[in-house]
Amino acid sequence: MAVDFDYYQALGLTRNATDVDVKKAKLALVYHPDRNASDTAKQDFLQICEAYDILSNPQRKGILDLHGEQALKAGMAETQPGTGWTGYSFDPSSGPEQVFSNFFGTSNPYEALNGLASSFESMAATPKLELGKQSTHSLLLSLEDMYHGCVKKVTHERQVVKADGTSATEQRELSIDVRPGLPEGTQFVFDKEGDAGPKNKAGPVTYVLKAQQHPRFTCKGSDLLYTAQIPLYQALCGTALPVDTLDGRTLSVPVTDIVRTGDKALVPQEGMRKASGGKGDLHITFEVVYPVSLTEHQRTMLKAAFFLPSKLDAKQNKALRSFETAFRDETHGWITAFRKDGQQAT
Repeated sequence: MAVDFDYYQALGLTRNATDVDVKKAKLALVYHPDRNASDTAKQDFLQICEAYDILSNPQRKGILDLHGEQALKAGMAETQPGTGWTGYSFDPSSGPEQVFSNFFGTSNPYEALNGLASSFESMAATPKLELGKQSTHSLLLSLEDMYHGCVKKVTHERQVVKADGTSATEQRELSIDVRPGLPEGTQFVFDKEGDAGPKNKAGPVTYVLKAQQHPRFTCKGSDLLYTAQIPLYQALCGTALPVDTLDGRTLSVPVTDIVRTGDKALVPQEGMRKASGGKGDLHITFEVVYPVSLTEHQRTMLKAAFFLPSKLDAKQNKALRSFETAFRDETHGWITAFRKDGQQAT
């Protein structure tokens, strides 16, 4: 009784070889007549091609594994529906090159080698995961922190994939180094800190710098906007306007001209720091606050002030001097209230 040919051994495989193992076997390339000039190369090449032809076909491979080579080639009549098969025969009469071409799709062994390598790499490679979506958050800071710079700790939740393939939520803490003078809208991007899923890898997390509402200033780029409310008498008589800065100083801004609501003043180099160096400007907008009521005496004095002649006669001059003396009297004069308000009488 003829001994079955070992097709697995012909390809250098064991009987538990998978389809991928069969596709990896490259012995036909080794014994291809164009690459091997030995006397037995042609016969070895044909046997290897026959092994490829059988083992790469699931039905033939199954019959071979269950019934052996002889049964595969002899065939078997159906005893039950689907149990029979026609005999298999390998025809090498067209020549080794044609056999090789039928199996590998090309008669060029070098092209076949490259094709097999590419095919196997694509099968064995781990599928590339899509990058997850960007997660964006606001980083709210006070103007003082933006002016001086700070290190801010932030936390966020993200989805992760555990070793068993299930999803879970975890807390992440990040440290953000905010350099002095960085403007609103600055983005801090942390790669691979976002959500991950079965079909995507962790995307980036982005924090966008945003200024908190400030009790005195509004930030516009590197400039600071400030609305100064001053009473009517200061708007008319002038004042030294105090402005507390972000770095703890108090500016004294002189107001010498009559100002109206909406009038503006510019203080150079007293705005926000710039990341590139220097400072922006401080823009002051005046808002005049009118008294809610006046006594008859106050009305009379206001009228007297507005209609005071530019040239006084002797009696008018004497009356004005008496009024000024009473106003400035350290004991009974109302200059004391004026000074309490921070004004300097002239």
